[in-house]
Amino acid sequence: APFAGNPTATTIPLPSGTASASNRSGYNYIAYLFATVAGVSKVGSYSGTGSTQTIDCGFSSGARFVLIKCTNDAENWIVFDSVRGIVSGNDPYLALNTTDAENTSSDFIDPVSSGFAVNTNSGEVNNSSNTYIFYAIA
Repeated sequence: APFAGNPTATTIPLPSGTASASNRSGYNYIAYLFATVAGVSKVGSYSGTGSTQTIDCGFSSGARFVLIKCTNDAENWIVFDSVRGIVSGNDPYLALNTTDAENTSSDFIDPVSSGFAVNTNSGEVNNSSNTYIFYAIA
């Protein structure tokens, strides 16, 4: 069913009727909303290149949390954070849409003072035929 209008600063429209994925009577739902706040957080997108590229978030001390999702392919929602380690070398990450254990054998991102760099030709973070959305926190 079509959505009942466009989102505003205070309202998220839901599909009209009783869509089972978002508006079914008797069910509870959670919405996670993200916003860009200069120097604190960045919501954005980028096109994959297959080679290292810097994602400039406008930060001064790098990203401490990064959530990435490919928009045009069935890849995982993956999250990196400074507690696990965003370092030059392998960066442990979680795939939020799976029950898999933490992956510790991939070097998908590196620290950069302005945000982060994606540095591998992976469908999950930087394939040249894909587009990605991200949420980063300084």
